[in-house]
Order: sequence, then C-alpha cells, then structure tokens
Amino acid sequence: MGLKRPSIQVKFFLILKNKGALLKMSKNNVMRFLPLGGSGEIGMNLNLYEFNNQWLMVDLGITFNDRLGIEVLMPNPQYIVEKKDQLCGLLLTHGHEDHIGAIPYLWEKFKCPMYATPFTAEMIRHKMNDHQIDIEGYLHEIPLEGTTKIGPFDIRMITLTHSVPEPNGVLIKTEAATVFHTGDWKIDHKPLVGKPIEEDQLEKIGDEGVDVLVCDSTNVFCEGDSGSEDDVRQNLIEMIGTYKEEAIFVSCFASNLARLETIALAAQRHGRQVVIVGRGFNKINEIARKLGYLNNTPPFVLMNKAKDMSRKKILYLCSGSQGEIRAALNRIASDMHSDIKMTQGDVVIFSSRVIPGNEKSIIALKNKITKLGVKVVHGRNEEIHVSGHPSRNDLTQMYKWIRPKTLIPVHGELVHMVEQGRLAKKNGVPNVVIPENGTLIEMTHTGAEIVAEVPNGRLALDGNRVLSLTHSSFKERHRLSTDGVASVVVTFDEENRLMGTPLLTFNGISVDGDLKAASVDDIIYALETLTVPERNKDDLVHEKIRLAIQRKVQNEMDKKPVVLAHIIRY
Repeated sequence: MGLKRPSIQVKFFLILKNKGALLKMSKNNVMRFLPLGGSGEIGMNLNLYEFNNQWLMVDLGITFNDRLGIEVLMPNPQYIVEKKDQLCGLLLTHGHEDHIGAIPYLWEKFKCPMYATPFTAEMIRHKMNDHQIDIEGYLHEIPLEGTTKIGPFDIRMITLTHSVPEPNGVLIKTEAATVFHTGDWKIDHKPLVGKPIEEDQLEKIGDEGVDVLVCDSTNVFCEGDSGSEDDVRQNLIEMIGTYKEEAIFVSCFASNLARLETIALAAQRHGRQVVIVGRGFNKINEIARKLGYLNNTPPFVLMNKAKDMSRKKILYLCSGSQGEIRAALNRIASDMHSDIKMTQGDVVIFSSRVIPGNEKSIIALKNKITKLGVKVVHGRNEEIHVSGHPSRNDLTQMYKWIRPKTLIPVHGELVHMVEQGRLAKKNGVPNVVIPENGTLIEMTHTGAEIVAEVPNGRLALDGNRVLSLTHSSFKERHRLSTDGVASVVVTFDEENRLMGTPLLTFNGISVDGDLKAASVDDIIYALETLTVPERNKDDLVHEKIRLAIQRKVQNEMDKKPVVLAHIIRY
C-alpha cells in the first residue's frame, strides 16, 4: 500500500462586490498578507502586509511578454492605490526585474518611501534615472543584516544566497504575528560573491519563533540540492578552454555577478578578453564596481575598443539569454548588429536556465543560431548553470531551520505552490495555506487562514502607456491577429444614391477573388434594402456593411473579420 500524501485544501473565494466591507468582516489584532502578483505565476511579484490599518508593500516586479506587441506585464496595484494614505513603505528584497521592474511604471500611483540594501538601491536609482524620475528623499538604504521600522512593522533583513548580490529574506514582526518572507533564495555554501548562507542565524530565527513562512516555490520539483556557483566556475573554465580558434559568445543573466566574474576569469585563463554587449551588462558592471564588487575581475572591454582585436582573443558576453528580440544575442544572430557577426564554426554558450514562459523565444533563437552553422551549448547539458531558487533539499532544510507554524508558498504556478505545501506537510509543518493573487490571509500567533479575495489583475506596458490587460485595444488586437480586417469605402451622391462600386480590401486574411466579388455584391444588396432617409444615417450604413461582409466570410471561411467602413458623401 503506497504512502498517503498529505492533503492540502486550497480555498477559493468570489471577488467581493463591496470592497469597502472587506476589512469590516475581519477580526481585530491580526496581521494580513495579500499577494497581488507572483502567486499562481512566476514573475511580477507584489506582496502586501497589513497591521492596524497600515500596509507594507514587499517587491513590485514585472514579467516579460511576447504577444500582441506587449513586452512587459505587471500586477495591477489598484487595491493598494485606493489605500495609498495607509501605505507606509515599499520594501525591496533584491534587484531582479520581477521584484523591482515595475517601480518606474507605477511610481506616480502611490509615491511612498522605499527601502532596500545598497546594491538593490543603486539599481533602483539607475532605473529611475533612465526614466527621468526624481526619487530624492524617497529611497532609504538599509545596511546588510540591518534593521528598521516601517510603520508598525519591525523589519530585519537576512542576507541569503541567490543569483544576484544582496538577496534578502525579511523577518517582519508585529504584535499579531512574526513572518519570515524569504524572497528568492537557495542554499549555496560557496556563492563566490557575497557571504554563504548562515545556518546559525536562520536556526536562531527559528528558535525565537516564526508564525508564518512565506516561501519561494519555483524549483520545488527539482530533486537534490540547488548546486553552487563554485561548481559552475570550474566547468566553465574547462569548457571555454576547449575552443581555441572559434569566436565564443556567452549569454547569462546580467545580474549574476558571480557568473560574470567566472566568465571573465575563464576568458583570462585562456588568453581572451571579455567584450560586454548589451545595456544590461554595462549597467550592472558600473553599479557593481562602484559598490566594490568585481574588484578582482579583469576589466571588461567596451565595443568601441574591440573592433581591431582578433576574434580568437575575444569572448563576447551578450545579453538575451531568454530569447529577447531586442537583446544583443538575438540582434547578432539576426545579422542586425553593426559591429559583431556570427560565422560558421563559432560557439554560443547559454549559461542560464529557461524561465517558464520563455521556451518558444529561446528555441527560436537557438534555431536561428544553429542555421548559421554555429554550435549551441546549453547550460543544463554541460553543468554550466545552477539555479538561484531552492530545490527540494533546500526547502526541506529551510523548514528545519525556521520551524514555522504555517507555510504560505508563493513565487510559482499553482502546481508549484501546492507541491511545496505537500513537501512542507511531509516535513512536519503543521499548517499550509495556498494563496492566489488577491487572496487575503489573516495571520496570528496561533494560525493563518484565508478570509476573502480582493480585486486584482494585470497591467501591460503598451508603448509608453500602462493599460489594464482587459483594455478593449488588446481585445481588438487579438481579434485582428486571428480574423483579419476588411476595409470598405462607399460613396453616396447628394440624393443618397450609391456611386460606383464599393472599394473592398482585406488584410490579414486570405480571400480569393470570387469571395471578394461576392462580398461586394452583398454590400450593394444590403445598402439597397435601406430607404433613402436610412442611407443618410452613417451608423445604420456601417452596420449593414459589417453584417454583409461578416456573414459572407464566416459562411465561406469560418472567419469573422473586423470591418472598417469609410463613408463618403457629396
């Protein structure tokens, strides 16, 4: 008989119609947790904590998108915007885009004090400066392992290990409950940049008592340990040394300073210099060296100084490991870079993982590179990448250190969060609460439970405008992409008689000449059914034209194009 797996109850609630009644239905002297982004999805993290009618926001991130001309998605913060007078601060756990990327786009909605450790704070300064946003007086630096008080929340930053400098877990204390919010993390005893994870400190936090652990779920299905940057260093040094005559291109996450340092040392070991290609790498290099990171790393070569160097002596470090269209690696592979070319026999090394959702764009990029006769080396196959998120062994160890009364899994699809709940129950965590974006959870020293759900959603960056993802323009754009568009020009004389033959064109839909001619005949017939006074009403004429075209095309092709009618009158 097999082992019976622990059951996890996932509670779902209908969105409250009366938002104002939400807190009235809740008990007093409780702490509340409300994710608006990052629960039930990977990316665009936005978490809220409430106590005594004051709110603390933890992280405000984005995710990337490749549909409908939208490149950036972010959580809709409208719920907290409506309570911005009660928002006492925004605390940033670390500097990845899915945790800080939405700040410049949403800043005007809720301007409030921001808190971050030095590296993250400097990244935010650069980001806001790029958007010409003045945050003077708003951004407050917390030293590593530092403490502060934000409204009623006692905050202690706990330095963990991840794939970016200064990743912080946050110990949040109120009179009602103590929460350890991990942010993104892993166990790395040799992270190469920054300190190893401090087991004694985490055990001490567990000894003091933690009511709720809010924890990263990304790699819950990965068995074993997460692996160390130290292992990657040895493997990359060996790999790069095997290519003597070829030009080498390496792509990784720009914020992973340990990986940048490893690539630079590997290149130096084998007589190459690193040329950085991409704005992200230039920015990270500037920030890191300003704050004392990369001090032992050979200086990178800028593009304008690399033109006369032998390709055998260069390692190109390129942005775009996730297949981003505008990033350096994709532009080079598409022969759209003014200074760098890929040629047959070159090598491209992906020292990165595939972020869920980016599979298609990465495969498309790798296929494009392969068609050039260039060898593609993958991180997973050659052990030249380790993830920055906790595997099952890491998670199990965290439960032993922290010993929470309740686990709230976040930072994952629902399947990841539920699986982490099962793992936690199996390892002795008494209570598990599975959230979704908009789930309001009440927490005390004695337990935690879902009490309601608040309105939530997504925003999209469309050009330079931020719109709700439910905006009619996106629905229309989707419709245009699936059914095409029919444009019609009809002309009436002074007596509302049709002049000539309607001019009909189709775009985005394959219509043969016979169907086009039949559609024109149907338009003429439909207009002739109108009385002379009716033909003077543009809205009625437009509706007759729309129905005529859509009925004909749908009957013949099972398509229903958008119809644009242009009416000319003399």
